[in-house]
Amino acid sequence: MKVRYSANTLLGQLLLPTNYVDMCTAEALAELAASAHWLDHPEETPTLITVVHLLDVDGHDLGLFEVRCESRPVFTASLLRQA
Repeated sequence: MKVRYSANTLLGQLLLPTNYVDMCTAEALAELAASAHWLDHPEETPTLITVVHLLDVDGHDLGLFEVRCESRPVFTASLLRQA
């Protein structure tokens, strides 16, 4: 399924499996659109807030969303060898 959106007024689209879109919330789709937007514009630094408009999801306008860019710590464990 083609999901058409605008992020900070720039148009974009996502191609996603229909069954995946059917299971997603509108908020999750907005987050995916924001992520795709910034991946498509690597020369720019992501803004704290990206305004996403889900223009066409299966023929429906799902509205405007405020997507926040937040960094969170990522923890990675590795086994230590004992002497």
